[in-house]
Amino acid sequence: MKSHRLGVGGQAEIGYRALLTRSRWQPERLEHALAWSPDQGATVLAELRGEGLVMNSAVEAGAVRAIQPCLALPALAARRLSGGPMPSAAAVETFVSLHEQTTGRLDDACPLSDMDEVLAVVERLAARVRNEVVILAPLYDPRSYEFAEHIAEGVLRRGAGLRALWRTDVSAVDYAVWLGKRGHTPRATSNVPVRAVVVDGLVGVVLNEAGAGRVIRTENELRSLVALADGLWAQSVEVSQVPKGRPTRSRHELVLRMLAQGLTDDAIARRLGVSVRTVRGDVASAMVELDARSRFQAGVRAMQMGLL
Repeated sequence: MKSHRLGVGGQAEIGYRALLTRSRWQPERLEHALAWSPDQGATVLAELRGEGLVMNSAVEAGAVRAIQPCLALPALAARRLSGGPMPSAAAVETFVSLHEQTTGRLDDACPLSDMDEVLAVVERLAARVRNEVVILAPLYDPRSYEFAEHIAEGVLRRGAGLRALWRTDVSAVDYAVWLGKRGHTPRATSNVPVRAVVVDGLVGVVLNEAGAGRVIRTENELRSLVALADGLWAQSVEVSQVPKGRPTRSRHELVLRMLAQGLTDDAIARRLGVSVRTVRGDVASAMVELDARSRFQAGVRAMQMGLL
């Protein structure tokens, strides 16, 4: 039975809520906490993985962690625009808001002890980006945020820029190709002296050699970090053999964005090269899926949910 709230099964929603209470869980501990059988636990985790709400821990073998709802739920809703049970816009907004209140403010008063905690913070930052995310990666760790497709996807879905700068000996060909196809070719330089991410020039996360980190907001630190990133970027070169492309968006997402801009059906159809009838069908579906009373409200609600 599907939940009408988040667009996943009722047991999956219970499991997701439980997973969010800790940085990571071993499956057997989660099963014990929720009084689930091993088969039930495996089924629920498989559903959550399939919906992009859960991933492997970056720290503990066999453990899993919940992807932050401010990033995971809009991504789920974006996928459902092309079909499937749509999460309730009001439920998603409430769920994310309550979780953010429970989790607390992102500041330097709370150190991040390991990569799972760093991932959670970077996911929250990526879900709020307005202009650009800059990533400095002096090493390759496939479990970390620097090479996490779901984080990059969240940034690009919001229409923000993404500058990924690696040290030249970093080997991440598959990710480079994936990113390049979305119009954001990573660059490389001989020396990247710090491991960090900066969002909109207003907040950053700096990591130490052990993979622990801290959030930075002070103007001096951020100014220095941004200046370093800009200088390294200027002397860097594109990662070789990466095909260039444009960011890919589904037609449904493009229609929603144009609705929010106030465009007519005729104007949207001309821009997308489809019939007016097709656009009207997409608009009608979006209004139903987003529980919107008007075309414009559908576009605005999609933006509020982080779909655009």
